[in-house]
Amino acid sequence: MLLITIYVLLLICLFAITDFIKDRLLIDSNSSRKIVHIASCITVCTFPYTLQNIEIYLICFIFVIITSFTKYKGVFKSIHSVNRITFGAEAYPIGVLIATYCFLPLDKTAFIYGILVGGFSDSMASVIGKYYGYREIVVFGQKKSFGGSLSFFITTVIISYSIIFILGIEMNIISILIIAFILTLAELVQTFGLDNVTIPVLSGMTFNYFKYAI
Repeated sequence: MLLITIYVLLLICLFAITDFIKDRLLIDSNSSRKIVHIASCITVCTFPYTLQNIEIYLICFIFVIITSFTKYKGVFKSIHSVNRITFGAEAYPIGVLIATYCFLPLDKTAFIYGILVGGFSDSMASVIGKYYGYREIVVFGQKKSFGGSLSFFITTVIISYSIIFILGIEMNIISILIIAFILTLAELVQTFGLDNVTIPVLSGMTFNYFKYAI
């Protein structure tokens, strides 16, 4: 219970500090949101080594409530004040919960891979797509761009190669490119922040398929 409390307080402090930085440095909402997303992603990657599944489920449940309540009350503008309809903040803990159920405690690699893609690749797609978007398209009423998708693809390739290099996993470059392409397409067609639910588990499953089947 102590570790659960520490993690919950740590993440709440992260929200509050990012809010403070956003107001003082006049960071736009999209950038502050992605700062929180990446920092949360790094934190979540420690879960398999410190928490039991049931404890992770509890943390996820707590943060579904916290993000929903603070959005309703207009608190933590660093994660809620974006100029589009999105449920990304509320969806993220659900995505972590599903990935936990699918991969932990046996497959930490797939879990961490999915969380990293969901955190870093998605954030790069959002930031690059917003400021350096190229060939914008509209998907279900929300803007996507070739620039954002390309940055998602490249970041996913980097994450994939880093994982297999560090862990000594045998996987060829064609498999890495196919994984990145599949996940990029999956991110492209999902809107309203719902990719936060699907990308972590889809990433882990796709990685495992090419890890074991190819």
